[in-house]
Amino acid sequence: MGKIKLVSSDLNGTLVHQHTMSDMIRLYIGESQFQKATEVFQRQTSGQATMEEAFEIAGPLTKGLTLRQAIEYTQQHMRYVIGFNKFVDFIYGQEIPFVINSTGYSVTIYAIKEQIKRGRIHGQIGNILHFGLDGDKSQILREDELELKVREFINDSEAKKKTVYDRVSAIGEITLGIKDESAKAVLINKYTKMYFPQVTQDQIAHVGDTMGDSKGILDIAKQGGIGIAFNYNNTLKNYLMAEMIKEQIQGQIYFIDPKDDKSDLKRVVEVLK
Repeated sequence: MGKIKLVSSDLNGTLVHQHTMSDMIRLYIGESQFQKATEVFQRQTSGQATMEEAFEIAGPLTKGLTLRQAIEYTQQHMRYVIGFNKFVDFIYGQEIPFVINSTGYSVTIYAIKEQIKRGRIHGQIGNILHFGLDGDKSQILREDELELKVREFINDSEAKKKTVYDRVSAIGEITLGIKDESAKAVLINKYTKMYFPQVTQDQIAHVGDTMGDSKGILDIAKQGGIGIAFNYNNTLKNYLMAEMIKEQIQGQIYFIDPKDDKSDLKRVVEVLK
């Protein structure tokens, strides 16, 4: 196992407390839609439903969410886990690329990137919630257009007054960048080869909290890196403990803080040093 030179992390439950996809439905769409989303996402995070099954149900439930609401959610409602700033500042200070590797939506991660100090997040791997002008499927924003709109809203006080942020809304369709639990390790390896070919597989760490990160944590550790179960639920812990008995693990798996509002990312920093 080499010194860690790239960190990959889940978002929901790992960097922020909320399950952002269902929480936006709760706040902006409706209680009944929220209950449906919560039920299927709970099955997914406990390993009882696939990611494709979860988002097939959750995607249409987001229809009508405006771009303004999606951005303001990250500013007004999202709660970062304790130690978040220390965590990203440490990684940045060590010149370690940081990638958010999450089933969360790209619009959420664009907003986070703009709100923390520039350069702290190198990039993202995740799912795309599609937005269209007036919710029109024939007028879907490209991802570069969406990211630009997010950047302008956060950094330009005049831009956020524009009515386009109320007219652009989710069409209820999602493109899955992460289709199953094994995809996170595969995709972060591809990302590393593309942007940081000098970084070897045993120099990667992945952090996650539920079964959606089970294979990401396990497979990164199997290839010699570090897998970190942080703010973890019991289902993830039991799965990893069983796999550690069966599998040949070249790297290491750490369990840091069972799920709790007091979980602290500064304890993850200690593992990365």
